[in-house]
Amino acid sequence: MNRTKIEWTSWSWNPITGCEHGCWYCYARKLAQRFPKNFPNGFKPTFHPERLKEPWDLKKPSKIFVCSISDLFAPWTPPAWTDAVLESIRNCPIPHKFQLLTKSPEGIPTDYYFGPNVWIGVTITTQAEMNKIFPLFQGFPLFKVKCGIHFASFEPLLGPISTLPAYFEWIIIGKLTGSRRVKLQAQWVDDLLKLAEDSKIPVFMKNNLKPDYPGKLIQEFPEVKAE
Repeated sequence: MNRTKIEWTSWSWNPITGCEHGCWYCYARKLAQRFPKNFPNGFKPTFHPERLKEPWDLKKPSKIFVCSISDLFAPWTPPAWTDAVLESIRNCPIPHKFQLLTKSPEGIPTDYYFGPNVWIGVTITTQAEMNKIFPLFQGFPLFKVKCGIHFASFEPLLGPISTLPAYFEWIIIGKLTGSRRVKLQAQWVDDLLKLAEDSKIPVFMKNNLKPDYPGKLIQEFPEVKAE
């Protein structure tokens, strides 16, 4: 596990590394290229069973970003790997908050009880991606998955967002970094903030929005409902 500078969490935990989504903006792929000794298989999906109980050794309850450089629910992630990670979370003796983020919400097992200490989110960067996944929400509603918080991460925000399902309980907004290919527009952020306000959704705006966004940064955390 590693301490992280990501403001909405405290630790990153990667019992699985590597991804096949092929996102052109992927920071994790750049890490693999920069530190090849830490990624002996490159960015090929790789399971690290020796890391499964790392959160158990962290005695102070913390926010933990699970599989920050992979995708636990992607179609190429073997079910045995996913099951092993979820079992470690379920049996962890320390009451951490485990934050899971995916670009493959269709792979989330809707019949699985994650519990109130697990937050599940989906990454969305454009309205086109929202349009693509929205039918999935209609077909197997992510908001009915039994977990603590259902959230969306708009990072990097690559264009305007015009719809925001009201059943998200938290959203994160961040900009593209490490590339000049898409420059953040302040209006994109304002429009998303208005959508969140209308649905009373807490918002966490990452510090990297500055200086492109001149307004005040809102950094809210959601309130987990009691069972």
